[in-house]
Amino acid sequence: MTDQLPATIEPNNAINTTASNIAANPPKSKMRHLSVLPNIFTSLNLLCGYLSIIFSSREEFLAAGWIIVLAVIFDILDGRIARLTSVTSKFGAELDSLADLVSFGVAPAFLIFNRYLSDYKLLGLVTTSIFVVCGALRLARFNVTPPSDKDVFTGLPIPAGAGILCTLTIFEMQFFTLLKIPDAFIPIVVVVTSFLMVSEIEYPALKKSPKTSRQRHLLVFTFVLALVLFPPITLFLYSWGFALYGLFIWICRKFSALFKKKTIQKECTP
Repeated sequence: MTDQLPATIEPNNAINTTASNIAANPPKSKMRHLSVLPNIFTSLNLLCGYLSIIFSSREEFLAAGWIIVLAVIFDILDGRIARLTSVTSKFGAELDSLADLVSFGVAPAFLIFNRYLSDYKLLGLVTTSIFVVCGALRLARFNVTPPSDKDVFTGLPIPAGAGILCTLTIFEMQFFTLLKIPDAFIPIVVVVTSFLMVSEIEYPALKKSPKTSRQRHLLVFTFVLALVLFPPITLFLYSWGFALYGLFIWICRKFSALFKKKTIQKECTP
């Protein structure tokens, strides 16, 4: 009787082990269903870029600018959802890059060309083409660069670059209806933004960590409150402030390194 007891218990143990393995490792079909969620938001991001191009071609520039802002929101959401559901994949990353190139590369460049530079065809084509190419290079570099231990991005992220161009249009059309921004200023903004994207300048990523969680909550709350009260001004100041912050810190570090170098040389001089 005792010799048969392990044999009778063994099937139950196998069932329990199988059930625990299923609980620990959910079926792949369920994970595939969850992977659709971030891809849906990525597709909405791409659709916003396409719609922005259509509105720009119809000279509805304000709507085109706001649609790019909506694309930025979808781009943020697809990454958050992918991390929350733990269904990040190479397919999703590639789709996200393609969508970003359209929504944050082609769409804002097309908006700027039609709004400000259509009378300067060669200059407009060259400057906006530089923006699209630099945006593509920024995305390609991001895809092949291993994640950094530091909480930073190398180069201005392409959604932030698109934010500079579209918020410039939104801010001007809603606050400077009687005074248009000088056309000579626009190519400078486009070219500088383009080179910031492919530069080695570091920008804060503010990824979720014990060190930055409290800062993130405070920044998000402040930003959302300001966005509800003053949408155009908030978007303009945030986009331009973020870009200029990284540039300012980079310049300060260069001057600091140069000053230290000169100090060391003086100390070493007999």
